[in-house]
Amino acid sequence: FFDSCRRIRSFGEVSPQRNPGRVREAVVSTQSTGRMSCRKLSYTLALIKPDVYANTISHRAILNRIQQENFIVAKERVLRWSQTEAEEFYKEHRGKFFYQRLVEFMSSGEFHALVLAHPSEPAITKWRSMLGLTKCYRARETQPDSIRALYGLTDTRNACHGSDSNESFISECAALFGDWTPPPEEAVIIEDSSPSLGS
Repeated sequence: FFDSCRRIRSFGEVSPQRNPGRVREAVVSTQSTGRMSCRKLSYTLALIKPDVYANTISHRAILNRIQQENFIVAKERVLRWSQTEAEEFYKEHRGKFFYQRLVEFMSSGEFHALVLAHPSEPAITKWRSMLGLTKCYRARETQPDSIRALYGLTDTRNACHGSDSNESFISECAALFGDWTPPPEEAVIIEDSSPSLGS
C-alpha cells in the first residue's frame, strides 16, 4: 500500500534556523520506524515577510500556528531577495500604486519561504483563512485572531503572503525553489520529531 506513495516527513516543532539560502526538504526515501499513514495532500506557498521574520517571538508564534493547524512543511528556505528578484516575483502587480513599496520592502531583509501541505483540507484556502484580510486594520476589526490582525502593520507589511490559486502556487514555488516539484497528492506521512530549518 505504501510503496505507491511518496514518503514525506511530518516535522515536530517548526523552528527554522536563520541561515539564508539553506533549503530543507521534508522528503525521505528510506524506511522509517515512525508511525505511517497514506493521505491526500494539497499545497500552498507561504512567505513570512522580513519584519516578522526579524522578530523572533512573532516568527515563532506564526510557525506554531502552522503546526497547530496540522500543516506539514514540505520544503522551506530562508533567503534575501535583490530588488530585481522581488520585482520579478511581483511582476503581476507592476504599474500598481503599491508595487514599488512592496518590492522595496520585500528586498529589505531576510524572509522565510515555506511550501505547506495539508492532509485533510485545501491548503490554499486554509492558509489564506488563517492570514485574514490583506488590509490589517480591517482584519483587526473583523478577524481579530487572524495572523495579519495580530502581526501585520500595514497593507504592505501585513506579516505573510499566501498563494491565491493553484496556478499561483506553481509559479511562485518555481520562482523560489527552482525545478523542485511537490510530492504527489498521496504521500506517506511519517510521524517524526525532527526540527525544521533550525531550532
